[in-house]
Amino acid sequence: MTDRLPSLIAHMAWADHRTLAMLRVLPTTPTQALSLFAHMVGAQHIWLTRVADSAPTFTVWPTLSLDECARLASENHAAFLQIAGGDATALSRIVRYTNVAGNHYENSVADILLHVTHHAMYHRGQVTLLMREAGGTPLATDYIAFLRD
Repeated sequence: MTDRLPSLIAHMAWADHRTLAMLRVLPTTPTQALSLFAHMVGAQHIWLTRVADSAPTFTVWPTLSLDECARLASENHAAFLQIAGGDATALSRIVRYTNVAGNHYENSVADILLHVTHHAMYHRGQVTLLMREAGGTPLATDYIAFLRD
């Protein structure tokens, strides 16, 4: 599985970029869509800080503009791509962390990266639905579309 992580992270970056581009062309960005996208990049940031054992700068539900989302997404993606390119030892390292509810957990770096990609996919689907309801025309962000692009 770890050999697929760089591709899954690259897909996440590509799909997030396309989603941001779609949000930018709407006459008015739906508030809930922006909130969900900000949550997505905020959660990515939180996971990165857990892996790095550092303090987060953003909350899991930050209030961000589209430009702020784009900046944070770009920073997140660069960091995730670097981590995903690590060797098997680095990817199997166990990360101990406390979630926002105060519960203590531990997971491997590889499992965290896989979770982050799936979490983003889930919320991009919600954002896409909200954009469609606002009259937008969503772009494909599926993994297979990424591979074909």
